[in-house]
Amino acid sequence: MRKASERYHNRVARQYDAIYDDPYWAFHDEITWRTVKPHLPRDANAACADLGCGTGKWGLKLLKSGFPTTFLDHSANMIERTREKTAGPREKKATLVVGDIVSMPELASDGFSLVLAMGDPLSICSDPFKAVREFARITKPGGVVIATADNKLAAIPHYIERGNVDALEAFLKNGKTNWLTADEREKFELTTFTPHQLGKLFETVGFEIVEVIGKTILPVRHNKRLLETPGAVDRLIALEQALAKDPSAAAAAGHLQITARRK
Repeated sequence: MRKASERYHNRVARQYDAIYDDPYWAFHDEITWRTVKPHLPRDANAACADLGCGTGKWGLKLLKSGFPTTFLDHSANMIERTREKTAGPREKKATLVVGDIVSMPELASDGFSLVLAMGDPLSICSDPFKAVREFARITKPGGVVIATADNKLAAIPHYIERGNVDALEAFLKNGKTNWLTADEREKFELTTFTPHQLGKLFETVGFEIVEVIGKTILPVRHNKRLLETPGAVDRLIALEQALAKDPSAAAAAGHLQITARRK
């Protein structure tokens, strides 16, 4: 599975940013950054990590905020794209690693005050439990991890549309599905979670759950024109933030985001 995922991510690395360059993802990313900012370390020298970093979107924000930042991704081509972006005055504060979140011997134990794992690397990796155990190992006591994953409940309509009860039963039992791609060599398994399951995963390895939210709860991806209406983005973000205060609202979103503090 890792080889299939590497093949896909290596292939799309050059056009990866363009894939997500539209009003919906700008809206999505603004929501994400607003949830991250309250957890930025107070110490400007505190080490941060961007795991499953892709082309480095979130780690670059941490780097630009002044924090020494480690970027890790299993795709060498993604890391090369990140290397191009980190070149310059802040280069000395950036550490780039080709690695797998399931096992990160390159990263020191108790080394990071803030760990981000965006873009659902928990769903993409081969063993989410081992990955979260590694998150706990590398995070300082009191440090924060913010990670995203695919929402199991959001995938149910796909199986209903296929009209295959056997496939639906199997999916609901194990939460496993596949990345939809025309190239069989790039078809890798995805692990999905309910909000409750994601929280339990982190609690099992010693994290305290701060919150689990859905992104995005409002289905604005189906009508991106809403985001082009003057003043609409701030209003829609305010609605998202209000809905996120109700834990049950996360069930309506395509993706889940957990914020957890290491005890």
